[in-house]
Amino acid sequence: MTDPPHDSEFDPPFQPERSTDQREFGYGKPPKHSQFPKGKSGNPGGRPKKPIGISIKEILDGDQRGKNGEVISRREAYVIALVNEALRGNQKAFTKFMNLMNRSGLIRRDQTRTPSVIHVPEVEMTMEEFKRNFGRPMGEPRK
Repeated sequence: MTDPPHDSEFDPPFQPERSTDQREFGYGKPPKHSQFPKGKSGNPGGRPKKPIGISIKEILDGDQRGKNGEVISRREAYVIALVNEALRGNQKAFTKFMNLMNRSGLIRRDQTRTPSVIHVPEVEMTMEEFKRNFGRPMGEPRK
């Protein structure tokens, strides 16, 4: 058999054999002298451990000084702060306080025999009295 004719257009370019010390390097292929030796890590300490968390129970069981210098528990301080915020009109604080009262069983639910409906008598007033007492009526444009 005869060999097919060699066309230089289809032959791969000639590349000389490389020795092991002349290996290719670049992205992801560092030179051999800068690689870590076998069995040794680049991060010998490893990932740092997560800190041990503080429990809420430990925080709430601590003591704290009040405004007048007396020592109160942090639970009491939390409830006092919650009540103060609720009294200032903070609706979220009021809701939290009421939920706390429900869970602790401190809300009394007396059964009454009378319905708890308040009847407010209607009062006739003129438009001037209404504006004087309540401002502009609904639907009236601002001036």
